[in-house]
Amino acid sequence: MKKWVIRSLEQFNQNLHKNRIINALLNSRGIKAQKEAAQFLNPSVEHLFNPFLLKDMDRAVDRIDLAITRREKIVIYGDYDVDGITSTSILIRAFRKLGVDVSFYIPDRLNEGYGINKEAIDYIKQLATDLIITVDCGITAIEEVEYAKSIGMDIIITDHHECKEQIPNTIVINPKRYDCTYPNKNLAGCGVAFKLVQALWMKYNLSGFEDFLDLCAIGTVADIVELTGENRIIVSEGIKKIQKSEKSGIKALKNVAGISDVTSYSIAFQIAPRINAVGRLSDARIAVELFTTTDEDKAMQIAKYLDQENRMRQKIEEEILNESLIMIQNYYDLSNDRVIILSSPYWHVGVVGIVASRLVERFHRPVILLCEDKDGKCKGSGRSIEGFNLFENLLKCEDILVKFGGHELAAGLTIEKDKIDELRYRLNNLAKQVDVEIFLPKMYIDMEMTEEDITFETAEVIKKLEPYGFGNPSPLFYMENLKVLSKRVVGNNNKHLKLQLDKNNITYDGVYFNACDEFKDKDWENIDVVFNLDINEWNNTKNLQLMIKAVRPHTKWISDYFKNNYFRYLKFIDNNNNIEEINLDKIKFINKDENFLKEFVYFKKGYILVSSKKSLEELMYFTDFYKVTFSKNDGFDAQIIICPQVDEIDFMNSEVLIYDFLPGLYEYDKVINRAKCVYNFIDANILQNIDEFYGDVSIKKEIILNVYNDLSNNDITGTVDEMALKYNVNPYQMYKIIMTLKNNNFIRVFIKNDVLKLIKNQDTNDLNALILDDYTEKIKGLKNLLYNAVWEV
Repeated sequence: MKKWVIRSLEQFNQNLHKNRIINALLNSRGIKAQKEAAQFLNPSVEHLFNPFLLKDMDRAVDRIDLAITRREKIVIYGDYDVDGITSTSILIRAFRKLGVDVSFYIPDRLNEGYGINKEAIDYIKQLATDLIITVDCGITAIEEVEYAKSIGMDIIITDHHECKEQIPNTIVINPKRYDCTYPNKNLAGCGVAFKLVQALWMKYNLSGFEDFLDLCAIGTVADIVELTGENRIIVSEGIKKIQKSEKSGIKALKNVAGISDVTSYSIAFQIAPRINAVGRLSDARIAVELFTTTDEDKAMQIAKYLDQENRMRQKIEEEILNESLIMIQNYYDLSNDRVIILSSPYWHVGVVGIVASRLVERFHRPVILLCEDKDGKCKGSGRSIEGFNLFENLLKCEDILVKFGGHELAAGLTIEKDKIDELRYRLNNLAKQVDVEIFLPKMYIDMEMTEEDITFETAEVIKKLEPYGFGNPSPLFYMENLKVLSKRVVGNNNKHLKLQLDKNNITYDGVYFNACDEFKDKDWENIDVVFNLDINEWNNTKNLQLMIKAVRPHTKWISDYFKNNYFRYLKFIDNNNNIEEINLDKIKFINKDENFLKEFVYFKKGYILVSSKKSLEELMYFTDFYKVTFSKNDGFDAQIIICPQVDEIDFMNSEVLIYDFLPGLYEYDKVINRAKCVYNFIDANILQNIDEFYGDVSIKKEIILNVYNDLSNNDITGTVDEMALKYNVNPYQMYKIIMTLKNNNFIRVFIKNDVLKLIKNQDTNDLNALILDDYTEKIKGLKNLLYNAVWEV
């Protein structure tokens, strides 16, 4: 389960929008001014930046103009992913409109790999080419560019990937250049290609550059760049073009994918995978043909082929995923390894990137998957998480890589097989230098909602934030303390749940996809919910619906429950106070450290044992309550066990952290013998905490006398809590007093519906002769153990 994080706003502008919800959502997306908010809500091509703000754009336009004047041959050199395919298609269509002799080249993923290579340059030269224009690649091709120039061809690089310290000595258009001041640093490769077309159209005073926004929107969404600012305009206006597009290829793809209403979601999960598949498994040039043909029959034939390739890709992807999961289980210690690097000679290099993304989603740590070649080289793809810049960290390992490229969250690389272990070692060490909390999967929530907020008006106005995507996700809302009225299984595979929830006598319908296994059998009466707000239309009827993304038991209720019931779970089973030999070498005593605690929860996923109420209250501020349980384990990862009954716990050879102390030496011995590794937090207050703990579990003879004397007058009736309050003791002490009197035949006890009735026996022994538990030796042994540990630390 992901940690819920409600976005905190350092500066909140109350005046971005008159609607409270939209105002909050704009703030959570980093929008600070009214003008910026207006442009965000009303994206328009009028707000696109001047393309000549890009470094070298003027030089590129002049060189292309010269090529057109001289009737030179131009070849577009693209990449084989969706971004590269759409970039190539944009320039092909643009140059054809300008009457240019243009063709294109996309390297074969399997045989050539990513980027420019000399063999391809030689082939392109044989076509009598004068000018090469790269799209979505080339920023690291320093030697290849020099080679192309040496054999008589000019080359223009258009790219959007991260730049190394040195860039090719030619015309280079890349917003990530250190010397480029272009306002939008997050253009996709197709975005850079589109800006080149926009600049050419300005040069020749042409209208209609917006016609290329449909292809640009597909590539931008597929490349998972931020859908804010200029990218938001590209995608928003591009979706309108796709919806009404007359391009044969786009119409065919929509038909095959069954898309009637185009959204960023349908682009990302229906259109893009079909384009990607052909580049991954066969020949990306086929997809370029789809987007550049005017023959509708040919377009439909290609679209059906892409659909077939996508089904094959899905099958191969599932096989690699299953193999990867087995390898991780057998060879990785996820309590220690923060970067996963796997390789195999049997994997398809075109699919490993997708599988890496799925593994990142599952394990929330960087993943690199490599395909081993016969010549000892491995090619592959990596995916990362926010907070671990994959490109920058690969740059620190550049000396052991054949080549690499990419950006913060994704990269491609080639490495010698015998260097993989060293790469794994070095990247893991680099990962251990960053804040451990980045490895905790998080769900970022925009805002908390009240009952008054959940209306049709709100659901409609939220649509103003579309299109959604990276940097502008579909808004997530939070409501707490909803009562679960009903839940039932729905869907063909019985994977989904339909819920009815109540908040202050208002009923809400909710749908929780793929949650049957997780939530169906939970008996939580009151829950907190994270959701998207949606309008469901069925049989001409509209209903508000919560599209549930996560649930948890209502946290305040659970917090109060643990605090109020703490004493009920105290139970002493340590009758052996004379254990003289405990192997302290098996206990790692360390100072109390929040970072270590985070590491333990996020990586070790073992058990944290808490004995004192004071420690419990400390942990309530740190952990997710759903991972807390009393007495013994019940299957949670990174589980906190309060009042641990060591004899009843199966630690399953996991690691154990004793947050404060265990009540006796016997418990320590049992944990040491059952756990894989035992840590014990200590601090200056630990000896005082022991005294307070035993003060809470000890009973005084005078209180027992008070209870017994009261029974001389009348029977005592009430719950344990009520009696504890009356005699100024905690529930554990009260229960122990009652059982001490009962076991020594001083009273009889009757119980009905948690109400106890205490009745004094007439014939009893002398109460003054009663012997109570004496914890002196137990406290002494425990203090000696921990005092020595504190002294050593």
